[in-house]
Amino acid sequence: MKNSSVVLVSSQSSSKILKECFESLINLAEHELWVSVEFIHGFDSFWVPTPKEELSALSDIGIIDIGDDQEMIHKIGSLAHEIGHVLHDQSRLLSPVQETMFSETIAWILGYNWCLDRGVEIEKNEYQAQMLEALMLYKRELEWI
Repeated sequence: MKNSSVVLVSSQSSSKILKECFESLINLAEHELWVSVEFIHGFDSFWVPTPKEELSALSDIGIIDIGDDQEMIHKIGSLAHEIGHVLHDQSRLLSPVQETMFSETIAWILGYNWCLDRGVEIEKNEYQAQMLEALMLYKRELEWI
């Protein structure tokens, strides 16, 4: 669903605009992707798919947890990234590829584009900085394994 009007959000956007865009993206994700968006204490955010054996025709396909200690612009970026994981899991082309760095990178890209298609453009430099910071953390974790 492409949106003809786009709102650019950044750390410089008003708190009202950021909150409205965040709430709009949550609403769209819950209705279009059949997910539940919830909040957890802390800075971490993640996607928890519902196990296939527990899915029913009326259930959410999973939960996106958003860390509530993040700044609003980072909550939007985290939501976009977790939406990207949902899209990755649903993709016939991409879902078979579960290598960690690929999965994390593609989630950032898919989520950004999903938000943009729904009228919310996250300022590219800020989004890229958040993405690269997260990817570097994953890379360091993988080096320890």
